[in-house]
Amino acid sequence: MECEMKEGEMCVKREYAKEWLDEAELELPELERSLREVWHVNRYLGGNPALYAHMEKMVAKVDGGKVRVLDVATGLADIPVALLNWRGLRGRHVSISCVDIHPQMIALAAKRTSGYPEIEVSEADGTALPYDDNSFHIAICNLALHHLDEQQSVKLLSEMNRVASIGWIVTDLERRRLAYWSAKLLAGLVWRSPVTRHDGPLSVRRSYTASEARELLRQAGIAGASVHKHFPFRLALVGHG
Repeated sequence: MECEMKEGEMCVKREYAKEWLDEAELELPELERSLREVWHVNRYLGGNPALYAHMEKMVAKVDGGKVRVLDVATGLADIPVALLNWRGLRGRHVSISCVDIHPQMIALAAKRTSGYPEIEVSEADGTALPYDDNSFHIAICNLALHHLDEQQSVKLLSEMNRVASIGWIVTDLERRRLAYWSAKLLAGLVWRSPVTRHDGPLSVRRSYTASEARELLRQAGIAGASVHKHFPFRLALVGHG
């Protein structure tokens, strides 16, 4: 996929080097430490607000009953836990199914959600979800798209679109020069996990630009889906059932 880059934005081509989270069998304590640092990035640097901004409109379309949510590539399942206290779902009956392809992630997510009967955790591949069409009202995926190549990304988007009756949201980083140097700064001054220090800047270089994200939607053949930019350096790919 060719990349449209403006002067000062980032390397011309998307990086394909593997992140440590993808290629190494990490010890569970180190994996959990890194994922918690990622969670703080989500919480304080725009990841969660970008998700909530689009999800709130979708939740409003669920007429009574239980709101069924799917979280793909759930990691520590911090977002599902946060959703139970989010104002957009407060007071609603909700069930959240969390899936991840990595057994280590599933073990950590199951531990994290053991006290939440509304949350179910299982192992599944986001590019081949084991659910019927329209099994959920809303499907979400955060910070996983950049881990995939273009073909896998198209499959993920197609699967999200297939299983969600009301809509789906995929949020991720936006590949920009300033985003990369911001990640380098965090790696040098804030993050303590060597995994996060390595993967954080690389994640930006592996991420898509807005134009590349639109091309993924075109290849997936999803009519009416759109790409939104959020501060700072976040993309939200949004589709409606």
